[in-house]
Amino acid sequence: MSVKVFFNTKAFDVLDIKKKLHVTSNPEEAELAVLGAKSIDFNLFPRLRAIYRFGVGRENIPQSIIDDGKLKVVFPSEKTRNILFESTANFTVYLIFYMLFKDVVGNVDIWEKHTRKMISSKKCLVIGGGNIGSRVAIKLRPFMPVEIFDIKYNRLQELKSMISGADVISLHIPLNDTTNGFIDREKLSWMKDNVLLINTARGALVDEEALFNRFINSNISAAFDVFWEEPYNGKMKQFFPDRFFMTPHTSSQCLEYVSAGFEDILSLISELGGRTL
Repeated sequence: MSVKVFFNTKAFDVLDIKKKLHVTSNPEEAELAVLGAKSIDFNLFPRLRAIYRFGVGRENIPQSIIDDGKLKVVFPSEKTRNILFESTANFTVYLIFYMLFKDVVGNVDIWEKHTRKMISSKKCLVIGGGNIGSRVAIKLRPFMPVEIFDIKYNRLQELKSMISGADVISLHIPLNDTTNGFIDREKLSWMKDNVLLINTARGALVDEEALFNRFINSNISAAFDVFWEEPYNGKMKQFFPDRFFMTPHTSSQCLEYVSAGFEDILSLISELGGRTL
């Protein structure tokens, strides 16, 4: 028996082996839905038996579906999650170094070198000390001082002084009702005028309008891999690529992560009684 699989993510298109699955673009016949970050209308999937969420976010799966138990809801295995955490942390560090160095290395066309301050003179604040944030801190500490703010261990009252003292701020908290718009006008006002803000977590953690106004009135810069809507064509794009550097939600998109996720899908198909490759 084959299981008809509906993909709402293009992440697995890089794998030729995907062609061996019974892939359908028709929601009405899909038995397994593979979800990326985008949402689907579950009412259009009458034959759905299971969901595989490729990623760690749960915001595009209604809690009612999880609680109901009629559909099997599967998230990445420990192996897959660890690859995601490591890849995203590595990409975050890349964005930090890219943004800090891109304008200070000089110009080969006129062979002009620029004098810069050592990167160890910068201080980074990691907001969220979970699986990704903790890795970012470990990777950065050989190069610069790093502080971690985590609501499990810090009082919210500590955040103002930590933000105001940071040269780099990297966001690694989940998106929920409490953290939506967490970086708001007030918190942006605490930041240095030349701070670097990094977001590889969720776009909605930052108030878009407040960020736009802060960009107009200061020399703040940022690198985002996640946005308020994707693909993103909003008002912040006018600052791209110099002050607002953007990447297309690709921080975890390494081949090892995709391959491990595909193994999860094959295991789920087997559990549903379908043929494996």
